[in-house]
Amino acid sequence: MEFWLIQDEKNFRFPVLPSEFNIPNEINVDTFNVENFGEISFIGKSKLSNISISSFFPNEKYNFCQYSNFPKPYECVKLIKDWQQSGKPIRFIITEADAIQGVRDVNMLCIIESFIYGEKYGDRDVYFTLELREYRIVEEGQGVNY
Repeated sequence: MEFWLIQDEKNFRFPVLPSEFNIPNEINVDTFNVENFGEISFIGKSKLSNISISSFFPNEKYNFCQYSNFPKPYECVKLIKDWQQSGKPIRFIITEADAIQGVRDVNMLCIIESFIYGEKYGDRDVYFTLELREYRIVEEGQGVNY
């Protein structure tokens, strides 16, 4: 399994996978009360997904790292902060080839809503929580109702 962030020509692969991740799939549902009938629901379109990723940027190569020659922790921090401040969405990708279930992929445009980072244990590893919100591009002429 690999986790990637991509913006323009720059890409970043997470050296250490998060211990868990969840990607919600929700829809908008409006509920109204109709006199002499009760509540009714109207099914809407998909909500935007919010994804939270917690892991760390290692200061050295551990045996559980996904690859070697990864950037130093604060180079990773700078890249993510630059992307967050760029005003442009990033692409978040999770890819995995599974012999039983085939290929499972997540590939979505997102904005970096929050990026919290810091050190602990004195080992110079940088621990972080990254909050991503799905981003949708509205094309000209596409019907959008408010």
